[in-house]
Amino acid sequence: MPHAVKLALALGLAHAVLVPAAAQAQEVLRLGGVIYGDHSSVRAINEVFIPEVEKNTEGRYTVEVYSNAELGGNAEIVQQTRNGTIFGAFVSSAWVTSYVPELGASGLPFLFESREDAFRAFDNESGDPVRAAMREAGFEPLGFMELGFRHITTSSKFIESPEDLAGMRIRLQANPVHMETFRLLGANPVQIDGGELFAALNQGVADGQENPYSVISMFKLDEAKQRYLTQSGHFYDILTFIGSKRMLDQMSEEDRAAILAAAEKATQLQRTYAAEEEQTFRSALLEKGVEMKELTPEQRAAFQQATAPLYETVANELGAEFVNGFVAAARGE
Repeated sequence: MPHAVKLALALGLAHAVLVPAAAQAQEVLRLGGVIYGDHSSVRAINEVFIPEVEKNTEGRYTVEVYSNAELGGNAEIVQQTRNGTIFGAFVSSAWVTSYVPELGASGLPFLFESREDAFRAFDNESGDPVRAAMREAGFEPLGFMELGFRHITTSSKFIESPEDLAGMRIRLQANPVHMETFRLLGANPVQIDGGELFAALNQGVADGQENPYSVISMFKLDEAKQRYLTQSGHFYDILTFIGSKRMLDQMSEEDRAAILAAAEKATQLQRTYAAEEEQTFRSALLEKGVEMKELTPEQRAAFQQATAPLYETVANELGAEFVNGFVAAARGE
């Protein structure tokens, strides 16, 4: 057999062996979060996002979820996503705000009356500047999930007026708008990552904190001396489901579209789960002995009045047209 023919046959056989191997190659997309593994976000990602991604990319991509701070704290996970070290994260919007100041508009105090108000503001064109800013910062907005309305807990008393917060060390997330809100209320805000929160409260580093029922319950903060819960609903917290824009931009259009579609389905499912579970988590805290008290309309008005100047401050910083439009959408105006 001529040498050229032998060589051609050899190359053909090599190609036959290599092509199936390449076709079966699978890229792992890693997602990180601090939240516990049975949270509604993790459930929705496991039940919808993972199978949809694997099916609609024909196995070219698979997803691994790391909850419970397995890949680090909130700040680390967000940075890893931005750098493309991991594919994505599911974290409170507060931890993305340092890169995307526009998210601060959603952190304005007493802005949302219901979860529907929040989703209307994010899902419609009023949320376009936020999405554009996220992409500019290196993040692809995969979805705006629900973390929920945040309530104040302390180890010593209910918070029924701004004066009750005077000098108290209240743990907050890394959100400048949140921090300034509590400064206006007279508190001494301290920034502590979620993974360190239980120990900080237990050791008295902070006198109190604020979180949705789900986080308070899952992190067992009632066991960290947080026995008094004021149902203030002062912030509505979005759980940002973000991806690395760098990684998504390197994918084919088909795979990118499949991943974004899967994320949208997971986001809608998570919102449903979160709405269903809110009262379950509240009841669980009551059963564990946490005392609760809801603000009266008059008490709520006092908090709103004390924090009202922040709306103008944020509008000046982020642009009046954007902030006023976002606030109007949130209020259905």
